Amino acid sequence: MSDFHLFEGVLDNGKCEVLSQGSRDELKNAALQLISYHYSNAAAVAEVADLLSSSTQNVKGVLKSCICLDSQSEIDTLKTLETCVSSVLRLVKDVGTQSLNEGIKEKMTNLIIMVREVVDRQTFNKPRLLNLFCNEKILPVFLLWVLHKEEVMSLNTYLSFKISSTDFVEAFSSELLSNSSIYGEETWILEILTLILRNSQSTQKDSDAVRLRKISKHVLDLLSQKILDELMLNSGTLKVIDLSKFCPIEILKQHFLGMICLWMAHRPVLKVADALKQQKDWTFSKLSSSLTQWYKQCLVLLEPEEVLEQMKIVMETQEVNWQTVLSFFSTAVVCMPQLSQLIQDYVISLLRDGLECSNLENLVIAFLFARQGCYEGPHVFASYPDWFQRTFSEPAHTPASSKRAFTCLIKFLTDMVPFESSSHLKAHIFRPPFVPPKCRELFTDYIMLAKTRMADLKQSLDAESDDPTKESRKKVNEQIETDIQKMLVVFDSNKKIPTSIMEASIFRKLYYVGKFLPILLKPRALPDIPDVRMKFIDALKLAEKIPSTLYNNYITACKAESSRLLEGVFLDEEEDMDIELSEIDQLQRKLDQIITALQQNPHNRVIEQCSLVREKLMAALHTVDDVYCITRFVLNIDAADISLPSLKVVDQLLEFVSVASQRGGTHSGSTVSWPQDFFTVLGEIKELHSILCIRIWKLVTDQGCELEGHHIRTLSFFLAHSDYMRLDSPEVEIRTCQSMCQPIRGKFTHLIWQELPVYTSAWQKFSLRLMTEFVKTVTEIRNTTVDFEHVLPEVFCTKFQFLYNRIQDLFPDDQSVNDFKRQKEDTKTFISKVKLSFRDWICQEMKVTFPDELLSYDDWQVHVHDTVFNRYLMDTLVHGSVDDRCRKMCSELFTELLHNMQSPVMLPEPMCKACKERKVHRQTGMCHYMTSVLQALVSCLQPDDKAVSWLAKQIRDEMRDKNSQLNQESFMQAVVRLISCLPAYLLFVDGLSMTDSVVLDLPCQIINEDFSSLCRHVYLPVNVTIYVLQGMCHLGNRQDVETILCKCPLLPLSIVVHMQFTTNLLSRLNKLHPCFELGRIMKVVTWVERCRMKLDVIPQSPGVDHFLLSAGLLALVHLSPPTVKEVIKQDIKDNDAQQIKIWKGFALFLVAELSDSKNRFYGDSEAAFDDLLSAAPDTLSYLAGSEKDEWKSLLPEFVFRLFPDTVLKFLKKKQSSWQSNSTFLSSVLLLYKELLSFMECSENLVLMHDLTDISEFVKGCLKSATADQLRKVSKEMLSDCGPDIVLTYKQAVAR
Repeated sequence: MSDFHLFEGVLDNGKCEVLSQGSRDELKNAALQLISYHYSNAAAVAEVADLLSSSTQNVKGVLKSCICLDSQSEIDTLKTLETCVSSVLRLVKDVGTQSLNEGIKEKMTNLIIMVREVVDRQTFNKPRLLNLFCNEKILPVFLLWVLHKEEVMSLNTYLSFKISSTDFVEAFSSELLSNSSIYGEETWILEILTLILRNSQSTQKDSDAVRLRKISKHVLDLLSQKILDELMLNSGTLKVIDLSKFCPIEILKQHFLGMICLWMAHRPVLKVADALKQQKDWTFSKLSSSLTQWYKQCLVLLEPEEVLEQMKIVMETQEVNWQTVLSFFSTAVVCMPQLSQLIQDYVISLLRDGLECSNLENLVIAFLFARQGCYEGPHVFASYPDWFQRTFSEPAHTPASSKRAFTCLIKFLTDMVPFESSSHLKAHIFRPPFVPPKCRELFTDYIMLAKTRMADLKQSLDAESDDPTKESRKKVNEQIETDIQKMLVVFDSNKKIPTSIMEASIFRKLYYVGKFLPILLKPRALPDIPDVRMKFIDALKLAEKIPSTLYNNYITACKAESSRLLEGVFLDEEEDMDIELSEIDQLQRKLDQIITALQQNPHNRVIEQCSLVREKLMAALHTVDDVYCITRFVLNIDAADISLPSLKVVDQLLEFVSVASQRGGTHSGSTVSWPQDFFTVLGEIKELHSILCIRIWKLVTDQGCELEGHHIRTLSFFLAHSDYMRLDSPEVEIRTCQSMCQPIRGKFTHLIWQELPVYTSAWQKFSLRLMTEFVKTVTEIRNTTVDFEHVLPEVFCTKFQFLYNRIQDLFPDDQSVNDFKRQKEDTKTFISKVKLSFRDWICQEMKVTFPDELLSYDDWQVHVHDTVFNRYLMDTLVHGSVDDRCRKMCSELFTELLHNMQSPVMLPEPMCKACKERKVHRQTGMCHYMTSVLQALVSCLQPDDKAVSWLAKQIRDEMRDKNSQLNQESFMQAVVRLISCLPAYLLFVDGLSMTDSVVLDLPCQIINEDFSSLCRHVYLPVNVTIYVLQGMCHLGNRQDVETILCKCPLLPLSIVVHMQFTTNLLSRLNKLHPCFELGRIMKVVTWVERCRMKLDVIPQSPGVDHFLLSAGLLALVHLSPPTVKEVIKQDIKDNDAQQIKIWKGFALFLVAELSDSKNRFYGDSEAAFDDLLSAAPDTLSYLAGSEKDEWKSLLPEFVFRLFPDTVLKFLKKKQSSWQSNSTFLSSVLLLYKELLSFMECSENLVLMHDLTDISEFVKGCLKSATADQLRKVSKEMLSDCGPDIVLTYKQAVAR
């Protein structure tokens, strides 16, 4: 070694340059003689290998000469060569399975260089060298590359030499796989693989080339299979090998096509039944990223048509591994969007051939491919129900249109039933195929079988609703888990099973076995050292509180969980990072990946990333991959029960849309494709719909004024794209509160625009801003195939015009107004085509509330007046009749005022925001001003004696759909409040200048039918009576007055009862239009007035109706109760038929008064009724009999039905001498029988405890009855009274 260093120092000395050539030769020979004197092959090789790497070029030349001395014999040279090869092989063995570091690589390279020098400088038999290397079982790939590169031994020579070796290919492919997984990005391994790949596709035909091509292809095939096994069976991670820089494209394409065939046919062990059950686990998002990367590498250079053609070849010629085929299929349709349509066409062709020729294999392929595509989601393929319906439901397009084909289809579906999921069965049931003639029975049999399978799976057949008990079961399970945690704390402290558990296992066995144990024994990966839960379970098992079968199943399931957990040990870096994150964080990571992709190129499709987001969304929301879609879902806004994680998910999505819309670009219309993929994914996850819609609804309707500009842009972007991408989205039912607010139904975005707040100027500015941003987004994304009507519905255009015109008039410099002016002309033209009608304008304007921080009440009044009279009413001067326009405006304003004047009495607390705003609305006086506008409008109406009055027609139109008594009464109260603000003559005529007779049929119908719904007793309310009288005072002739009084019998009666309020109007009307009917009323009123002053007998004039005199007696009860008692004493004994009718009518009126316990005349009426029965006990028989039905037309129906209950309660309350009358018991039994018959028609007529009290009263009457009273009881009276009454009667008779 010292000699080498000395020589090196001499060479490096600059003085050597002055030596002549002869001196240099002498110096070289002297040096070589010195080295030769001490020469040793092994030492030289080792020393040269160490020095080559650190020496200069001149020194390297000398060093190489030192091992190739010219004076060496052939034997010495051979020894030197063998020594070099031995050193290389020894180095290889020393390295073994260790990784090749740079030092080892360099030393191996230097040794090969020496070998090359020995070979180059000596006349030596080269096969000897090849034998030295090739006799080894396998050489490292790096060594082969160095030998090939240094031209010592080419790779082709090595492979040709190994052709006859039986186990070489297996060992060499394993060596390639090992090196590829570690050094896959280094040049040497890529060059070796390229050489092998070139050899495998060589076109030379000589025998050597053929043998070389054969072994190279064999090596590559084994390598591909080992890669697939590593990825699929061992869940390993392998980096993709990129040969694109070293290998021509055509060669790579042929290699990838061959690899696809090879992989699909590798290990065909799965049966079709297993594939049907497991294929949902082979979707793109559930595959390992390493496997999808390898699949994508095969796809990157291929066209969709080439991929499909290769798949066809494999499916037609070989048995396949369904897991590989379907996982590759999923990756292909996700990564190659154009492939989806080709696959659908291929599936249809398979179905046609399979059904016509009964080719089972084609049907299996078709359904597996179709379902695999459907599992990827609608952003890639159609949903399964949609695909099945589109494929089989149309008679003109279905491949099963013939009886033979349909029979084959049903047989195939029937064979699949045992392996079907509930979602696929639902699709077959609710989206049935077209049934050819004479095949209905066959299909019915399949439906019955499918429903039986659904029952076995314990799945609901309701296509549009989830299990209503799902949430409650979830809460129960959560509560049980909480209880278990508390028990574990107790057990951990004292090592004893809690007493409550022991008791539950004995006394609550159904709960213990059915609910408690399943939660306790939920499978998990058990820790190596038993934790508290494990010890607790073991203690229960030892105490024989866990059945052996249940315990064994638990242990088995836990082992499976442990195995599943170990599958993630060898994940790649990305999957390993996901495991460390929570589900929500994993979702955020996938969303960030989309942002990154959009930043690189906003025009790229992001289907792959969206598929991964879809999977993480389902995991975060704990939803299932149910392919059946709902057609409607309900949103309970105020009663929404949204978990915090779900709310976080929705906020993540909104934040993502905000960032993506800014960074990913939104212009250039359809060239930006990420929203299409993203919103299609969101539309598929039904559990997300309600949460997302409720969140957006609350943001828009509750927090809109607080939102900043980017929030508004995000909401508009979200609404625009979700509406645009899902034109057939399911209908939504929104319930804003649990009060009188009616649910609203429709498309979600349409409902947003309909309910967009316009309460104050601030809210109006926000709403206009949101709508302007929506218009901007829609204009950017809309293409020519989608009409404006789909994305800008009429409800939107109407609300927009209202806000735009209002803000433009009141705040002309608003940003939204200026932004809209800059929109495209076609957009502005379309919106302006939808005219803002007066009805729409008043509907929106009535929602405005005060105080308003930006607009004064006076300015608002000016704005309203100008809009009504200058914009809408005066516009008719050009376009039509002022009167027609005025009538229409009056009707529309009347309807809206009526809607806003509904009584708030029944609204519970807490109310929703809309209800609260309605209360504010009533308190501000806005309705009062709008009423004054209506007053001004009706003054413009032109009278017409041949037409029905506007107000009468309007009231009937409003009441047309009010069916129930409650609806009629509450609505009529609002109507009366509103019409009381209008001139009373409008009920009959439109103007005051009319003298001829008018059409009175409709006003009379309103009085008899609509106003009568307000009757609490037997007369109209006083305000209604006065209003009608005021209107009658403006009629033009007496004939009209008499017509009204004759056709409306309830009106004269009400005038008499309310005489203290109607006398003046009655006198005025009598002076204006004296008539016979008015005269009769005046006589009764005059008699009542006289009685108040001095007792007077009841008039016997034949011109006075008995029912008016009965009403006069009732008026006396209201005005002077003592006088009534005196009149009864004076006139009750008169047996005149007219007088008897008067008292009977009076009795009926009194009972009607007593039917309402809150009536302020209740006490006086009760006393009068008692006096009446005391004076004339037989009156009770009249009330209990059927003769009273002659008054039925005058009595409100509900009052008439309460008659028996009212009378019986009065009799029960009063204990008077008239109860000893011989007909008393008979009357009580008849009333009780009548009450029971009414109860059969209306269960809620009388409360049950009141009925029980009445029944006891009847029994008491029977028990205390006299013999005379009992004799008058007939068998018919007792029928339908109940067995207890009959028994009591028999006991009374026996007594």
